[in-house]
Amino acid sequence: MIFSSLVVVAAASLAASAFPQLLSREQVGVPISAPPRPTDTGILPIPEPDHPFIAPGPDDRRGPCPGLNTLANHGYLPRNGIASFEEIINATTHGYNMDYDLASGLAAFAMLARGNAFINKISIGLDSPLVPALPGEIDGPIARGLAAHGRFEGDVSMTRQDAAIGDNRNFQADLYDQLLSFVDQFGDNSTVTGPRSIVNQRVLAEFKYKRFVDSQAADKQLEYHIGRWLGSYGEASFTLNFFANGTDGILTVPTMTSFFRDQRFPANWNRRSGAGLLDKIGDDAGAILSAKPVQPGANDANGVYVPDTAPIDNCSFYNSFAEDVPAVLLNTTGLLKQNVDLLLDTVHNTFGAGCPVAEPRGAANV
Repeated sequence: MIFSSLVVVAAASLAASAFPQLLSREQVGVPISAPPRPTDTGILPIPEPDHPFIAPGPDDRRGPCPGLNTLANHGYLPRNGIASFEEIINATTHGYNMDYDLASGLAAFAMLARGNAFINKISIGLDSPLVPALPGEIDGPIARGLAAHGRFEGDVSMTRQDAAIGDNRNFQADLYDQLLSFVDQFGDNSTVTGPRSIVNQRVLAEFKYKRFVDSQAADKQLEYHIGRWLGSYGEASFTLNFFANGTDGILTVPTMTSFFRDQRFPANWNRRSGAGLLDKIGDDAGAILSAKPVQPGANDANGVYVPDTAPIDNCSFYNSFAEDVPAVLLNTTGLLKQNVDLLLDTVHNTFGAGCPVAEPRGAANV
């Protein structure tokens, strides 16, 4: 299955002595641990009464993921948008009934790629004074957060522009209107919300292809290599699997609009009736991609799209993300190394099971 691998772990063997200052007196390390697995994975009305919607304030961080933004706006994640590894897992499993292992793997990769694994904090938006740089600034002078381009975030988003040509963090109404136009053409009929108001795989296949064509033409710096390529189609699959109302498994336009535009849970909404597993996400992502195929690749200096030539197998996705985790994390010591090792193991166990361990080989300070 083409989506059954994800991320991190990689090689760069700079001597540990190249980074003599790995600990900082200003930071207090926090051990990272896996939270307990949820015992209830059934249907559940969300949000609960003690999680009302509150719009974010000027200092709260929000990013390109409407799912995480919604969780923060309802207080399932900290409302300031600064979260720990454990908080992300607990929020996504509870709010969306995301499978525990999938939630853990994604949270681990996010923390490695854009967080501070020493103090166990990450911004779901851009950098924050609440998330300082890693000790010794081994990955640069700031922890950039999930909204920073590259590593976790990438091109051909559904409702954000590519970073090189526009706003890659905030909701773009014009892109969402394009999505709605494809629902009008290819959506299913609903007895409640009307004709052509149900979002299906065909809608997302046509829309994702349109987004690729437009980005390729407008963004000379387009990068759509295998990691981002599959992650991009994974976003479409997430939309179908985690935003649909759990009472019937149907995603209507009003429900989708509540998540994408308003970034709040819809009224009378229930999370899915069973945990959303990686295999199901991967199968749906593959079906959306297969309906309107696009090859992974990137634009050259002249804006010509050059498809990748490397073969794709079940380990390709996992291996590709080794480039999105800074290799300097391999040279850490003490509590930081303990936390990094746990996160790397989590990613491998979730997305690289059966694959040789790939060690981080990403550049620092990007």
